[in-house]
Amino acid sequence: MKRRILIALVLLCTCSFLLMANGQGETQSGPAADDGKPIKLKLASVSAPPGQFLNSDGVQWWMDEVTKRTDGRVTFDTFWNASVGSGPAHLELLTKGMVDIILGCRIYTPGVTPLGPYHYVIPFGPTDPSLVARATRQMYEEIPAFREELAAQNGLLLSNFVTMPYNIISKTKVNTLEEFEGKKIGLIGQYFGRWATPAGLVPVVAPMHDRYTLMQTGVTEMDFHPMTHMNAFKVQELAKYLINVEAMVGAPWDLIINLEKFNSLPEDIQQIMIEVGKEAELVLADQLRAEWDEKLKKEWGALGIEFIDFPTEERNRWANLVEDIPAEWAQEMEERGLPGYEIIHRFQEITTEMGYTWAREWAVQE
Repeated sequence: MKRRILIALVLLCTCSFLLMANGQGETQSGPAADDGKPIKLKLASVSAPPGQFLNSDGVQWWMDEVTKRTDGRVTFDTFWNASVGSGPAHLELLTKGMVDIILGCRIYTPGVTPLGPYHYVIPFGPTDPSLVARATRQMYEEIPAFREELAAQNGLLLSNFVTMPYNIISKTKVNTLEEFEGKKIGLIGQYFGRWATPAGLVPVVAPMHDRYTLMQTGVTEMDFHPMTHMNAFKVQELAKYLINVEAMVGAPWDLIINLEKFNSLPEDIQQIMIEVGKEAELVLADQLRAEWDEKLKKEWGALGIEFIDFPTEERNRWANLVEDIPAEWAQEMEERGLPGYEIIHRFQEITTEMGYTWAREWAVQE
C-alpha cells in the first residue's frame, strides 16, 4: 500500500514539473513565427480623432505607415476621445490587455509613472519641437528607469509625441513682466501656477474644458497652453493677442503597446512598429507641427489675432525669478529610488549639446 502511494506521489511530482517547465518555455519564447495571417490591433486614445489635435495626427500617421510597410497584414480598430475609458484609465486598460495599444499620457498616472512629466517641472526649456523630440528619445534610450517604469505596467513605448510651444493668449497686449502684474491666467497642473506667480500673474487652475467659460465670464483674462489646445476649445474667440512667451515644449503623449502582445508578434512586425514609432516622433515634430502652425496662424489672423513675440531678455528674467522646482522634483524622485537628478541634469546637457541655450541651470545640488 505504502509503495503504491509513493509511486503515485512520484508520478504527480513529475507531471507537475513537466507542466511548469512547459509554461516557463511559453513565457520565455521569442517572437511568433510569421504565418502571414492578418493582425488587427485595438488602439484606444485619450485624444480626439485626427484633424483636431496634433498628437492624433501623429497616431494616424503611425498606423497608416505600419499598415503600409506590413503590406496590409497589420490593421487597427481605433477608439478615439477616451471612448473606452477615462484618460487616467487608459494605462490600466493596456496593463490588463483589454486593449493592445494606447495613446496615453503618463502625467495622468503619477502614482505608477512618476517619471512621465519631467518636461513639465523644468521652466523655460527648449521650444523647438524637433529638438525636444530628439532629446526625449535619447533620454528614453539612455536611462533604463524610463523603460522599466513602463515595463512594470506591461507596456513598451512605441512613440512619444511633443506639443507645440506653450504660449499665452490674452485680452490685453503684453510686452514686459510688469504688464503681467495682477492679471488672472487659466492654466493646469501643480507646477505652472508656481511659474506664473513670480511674474505677478494670478493663476487660476482649471481643466481646459472650463477655460472658455472662465474667460467669457471675466474670471480670467489670459490662458496658457499650446495653440492647438486653445484652438480646440475656441478661446481665440475671446482674446485677441497671442503672446509668444515660448515657456516650453512638452512631450506628454505616449503611444504604448501591451508588452505581452508585442512579444507575441512576428519579429519583422515588431521591428517595423519600433522603427515607424521613432520616425513618427520627428514627422509630428516637423511636418505635422508645421502644417498645424501654418493653418492656425492663418485662421487666427483672419480673426484679427495679433501675434506678439515676448522679448528674450524678459523671458530670461522671468526664468530667474522662478524657484528651483526641478530640484524639488528630483529630490522627490530620489526618495522613491529613481534617478531624479540624473534626469534633470542629463536633459539640460543633451539639449545644450543640440544647441539650446538655457536661461539658467536647474536642479542645483548644494
